[in-house]
Amino acid sequence: MKLRTGLPKIAADTWAQYVLYLKIELRSPFWILASLFQPVCYLYLFAPLLKNVSPAGGGADDIGSINSFAPGLLVMVALFGTLFVGYGMIEYLRSGVIERLRVTTASRLSLLLGLVLRDVTTLLMQTALVFVLSLPLGLVIRPLGVVLVVGLMVLVALVISPFSYSIALLAKNEDAMGPILNFFSQPLLLLSGVLLPLTLAPLWLRTLSDANPLRYVVDASRAIFRGDLSDPSVWIAFASMAVLVVIAFGWAMRQMRKATE
Repeated sequence: MKLRTGLPKIAADTWAQYVLYLKIELRSPFWILASLFQPVCYLYLFAPLLKNVSPAGGGADDIGSINSFAPGLLVMVALFGTLFVGYGMIEYLRSGVIERLRVTTASRLSLLLGLVLRDVTTLLMQTALVFVLSLPLGLVIRPLGVVLVVGLMVLVALVISPFSYSIALLAKNEDAMGPILNFFSQPLLLLSGVLLPLTLAPLWLRTLSDANPLRYVVDASRAIFRGDLSDPSVWIAFASMAVLVVIAFGWAMRQMRKATE
């Protein structure tokens, strides 16, 4: 029997790891649903408060419109749905799983890819639920818009998930990891305009938000749902997130190799 090498081996190892991690995840589906509690609260308890609020001039861009609010909510789900996956890595460190990986023949890339693809699959489930829960509130779904926005959410997950695993491998305990994640997540969230468009913010705040890649993801998602695919934020969001995916995976692979040497 010929042994698999190169890309076929990485693909086979990744699939094996992905199936294993997904089975573990699906044994506790409650946690997938529980992570949607906050977004559902925003969707049904916060979004209605914006119904009569609109920027100067009002019109089709009312921030009270569910088509304007839901894209920001999806970004929130993508951020927090993958930000804390590193806690599972800390458990692997504590239980000796990472230690045993030192003698496995599986590629380190496949070990990371299996985890990240599991996280992306979980996010896709959560994203689908947000779409369904938004329909009774009047969400208008355009097929192309859904595909593009889901693609953006996947890119966000492909950045945040390996970032979280990298922080876990560096921190090695929950007490250190929590403050680090909050340090990064709170400014990212507040400066992204997930709840209210940053067009309502003062100039200094809008200028500060220009350095936040999630701001472009939120703006792009809203533009896509409006059907405005020519908006510059769309290509900026896809391009910036693609670059960040490469950086995040590069860093995560470096930390994984250090942990399994």
